[in-house]
Amino acid sequence: MNTPLAPDDERFGEHRSSQPDLSYNQLFVSAPIPIMVEDWSRVYRAIMDLRRNGITNLDAWFDSHPQVVAEFRSLQSFVEANDAVVELFEAGTRTAFFERAKQLLPADRTSNTVVYRAMLEGRDACQGERTLVTFSGKRVPIVWRCSLPKHEDGYRRLCFFGFDVTAQKENNDRLQTMRAESAHSARVSLFGEVAASILHEISQPLSATRTSADAALRWLRKDIPNIGQATESIRDAALWARDATEICKKIRGFLRRVPVHPVLSQASRSIDAAFFLISPEANSKAVVIDRRLDGDLSIFADPLQIQQVLANLLLNGIHAIDAADGDERRLTVFVSRTGSDEALFEVRDSGAGMTEETLSSLFQPFFTTKASGTGMGLIVARSIVEAHGGRIWAESKPGFGTSFFFTLPTSEMPGTTR
Repeated sequence: MNTPLAPDDERFGEHRSSQPDLSYNQLFVSAPIPIMVEDWSRVYRAIMDLRRNGITNLDAWFDSHPQVVAEFRSLQSFVEANDAVVELFEAGTRTAFFERAKQLLPADRTSNTVVYRAMLEGRDACQGERTLVTFSGKRVPIVWRCSLPKHEDGYRRLCFFGFDVTAQKENNDRLQTMRAESAHSARVSLFGEVAASILHEISQPLSATRTSADAALRWLRKDIPNIGQATESIRDAALWARDATEICKKIRGFLRRVPVHPVLSQASRSIDAAFFLISPEANSKAVVIDRRLDGDLSIFADPLQIQQVLANLLLNGIHAIDAADGDERRLTVFVSRTGSDEALFEVRDSGAGMTEETLSSLFQPFFTTKASGTGMGLIVARSIVEAHGGRIWAESKPGFGTSFFFTLPTSEMPGTTR
């Protein structure tokens, strides 16, 4: 292995005799950028041997020969380092640095392979990142770069230029933290708005669970227990309890910064689930529920959240129909494809309709037309729809019922987090 040379080494001038003059040495030593000079000539020969043997995928080759990374590193030797390198490593002197150079710059597969791959592919430059550990134990992230010669002799003095990116990393980390905290604050703020609606969301499946459990007990307490009916009621209770559990998980995930993961599924699945959830309420109010779908239309959304939106709108429709007390007691869900890769949902009721003033206030927090309402159901629905890249609105005329519309994507949108 070559012995590292330093500008104050008595051999340094002899080694540099082929250089134009000593001004080069002064420029090298005092350069503000850390510069390491290493001998990679033996590594170059090893890489060329791999090329001649037909090796093209270095990562796969290193996976099957993990010890080679350390072996290749042993083929390298340190030649020179300027003052900026000594300062970067907090070494004090060049001699102290070279005494510990191998420990300070151990084999790093990720970083070293960048150079090996560039050599194998015959490129003229490469760059990478790694984290250095200084004499005091401080960790310093750097970006390095080097130019690659075309012949073996040039690899005897391969120059690596290092750039301390600690400040940039800290700024990036701070920016990412600020963005994350901002997003989290927005979510918590939204959660504060919808906290009052949690009871509204959970009470539907919990109420249905209790109704089914009570029904099961009644069937079992009969003189001749009806096991079949009791079993069916218990099954329904389990399904509704599962939905309540899933809603709770979504709320916890919302606070713990877990992103929503939409999936591609048939729109009819969310509609079926919502119908199943609100059917006891519809039956008790004698409201007929119908659907009209445009074929097997698929949506790219979170099925449970869309079920929540539909259930909320359907319950609003049921209550509107019941309050109107008219002869027509029908609630219809329409789903069609628009011309812009969107699915359009419409929930239309046959209630008394709304005034323009009521329509303009529907999506305001705590606004409600129900005596026992929280005024948060539509806020939740809007936040869910908008989180999926859709929009929601309502249209109504007094005496002609109300329609709620919302859109959802029918395919994965660019940049969607999966």
